[in-house]
Amino acid sequence: MRRNALVLLVLASLPGCMVGPDYRSPDPVLPDRWKSSRDPANGLKPISENTLRNWWKTFNDPTLDRLIDRAQRGNLDLQMAFARIEQARAERLANRADLFPKVGGVAVPARFDNMLPSQDQQQGPSATNFFLAGFDAIWEVDVFGRLRHKLEAAGAVTDSATENYREAWVVLTAEVARAYTEYRNLQNQLRITQANLSSQRHTLDLTQQLFDEGVGTRYDVARARAQAESTEARIPALEAGLTTLQHHLEVLVGEKPGALQMQLAAPADLPNSAARQLLTTPADTLRYRPDVRMAERDLAAATAIQGAAFAEFFPKISIAAFAGFQNSDLENLFRSTAFSYASGSAIMQPIFNFGRIRAGVDLADARQKEAYLKYEKTVLEALREAETAMNQFLKEEQRRQKLVRSITDLKESWRLADLRYREGISTFLDVLDAERILYLEELSLAQSQAQTTLYLIALYKALGGAGHLEVKPVDEPIRPWG
Repeated sequence: MRRNALVLLVLASLPGCMVGPDYRSPDPVLPDRWKSSRDPANGLKPISENTLRNWWKTFNDPTLDRLIDRAQRGNLDLQMAFARIEQARAERLANRADLFPKVGGVAVPARFDNMLPSQDQQQGPSATNFFLAGFDAIWEVDVFGRLRHKLEAAGAVTDSATENYREAWVVLTAEVARAYTEYRNLQNQLRITQANLSSQRHTLDLTQQLFDEGVGTRYDVARARAQAESTEARIPALEAGLTTLQHHLEVLVGEKPGALQMQLAAPADLPNSAARQLLTTPADTLRYRPDVRMAERDLAAATAIQGAAFAEFFPKISIAAFAGFQNSDLENLFRSTAFSYASGSAIMQPIFNFGRIRAGVDLADARQKEAYLKYEKTVLEALREAETAMNQFLKEEQRRQKLVRSITDLKESWRLADLRYREGISTFLDVLDAERILYLEELSLAQSQAQTTLYLIALYKALGGAGHLEVKPVDEPIRPWG
């Protein structure tokens, strides 16, 4: 028996006995450069890993920095993602434990009654007591790698959960920056609207004065009042939008409504980054994207499960042992003469299982194929997202620059229209039209400035920005029982 156990131990230590496919990480074929980066006029440069990891700091906005720090500590989605890591780690430990012997204590009191005595027994039915106490152990020797494949799959699942946590962080930083940018954009639009409303009210007062003096017309007064009222009507919608975005930011940082009111109340400029250091090599980009790494780990897990399913075709070998005391008399159970031990081994080879094992292998193959296709799609989506975001950012930046020049010309146009009206050369309608067009163009510029920042945020996200977050608990564990 000792010789058999030694042989089994030697077999278990041979890695060559593992059956099933050997996993190789896929190497997708990628273009060497982004299409948008091929134009030298764009001035794109490679970005450092540290800059990409903390991309929001390129905006030099202390409020945004504080919001992201609070989100890292308090966001509930991030905490749930970390809880999934803990679940995966526990599953891996459970799979690892299956590789080792299982030892347990056993105590058996039993009584056997013989209702049909043999011919040599002089009396009637007899009773026999049996007592046993000790330790037993059983060990499945993983000769063909079934358990090791499961452990390998559990490790890949743990890695995937880690990348899911990092992906949640990437999404969170982008969402906080996006909501904060939109909040500052609405503040900027509110400021422009209030400034234009003040100017339009001044124009209305002047028009009313001219009408009272018999110089102007009632039509001019009505037009001036309608334009002021139309501008004033925009303010409640802007204020409602600010409140909505404030509450959204409060949810992102894991705090109750109203917690950020004081911090966001003071008007501030839009987050603006002059950085044009953007990755120009797709292969480098994909290294930073957690969703691509997560898809690759899912593929590794599915491949390992293939191996575990295929190993079901091969025998399961186990060793069992017992050491303890057994006796028919409870009082003498723990005497040295009652000590006993036993050992044995078993080999179970599946023969008839009505296609269950084959179905399990087919299922594992199909899931591995799905995981591979998902990985390929994730890579394509990463390329599409980055190309789209880069193109949108560059085009919107061009639009913003043209709007800046347009505002300069419209201000001069409004000044000349007002001067011509005062000199009696043109009508008051020309002044109102010039003022209205200038106001709308100022709003367009404000929106374009915000949109440029939003596209830049989307681009950083597409490049895998913040994807190297260290995995650590984001808060104390929640214990509802106190």
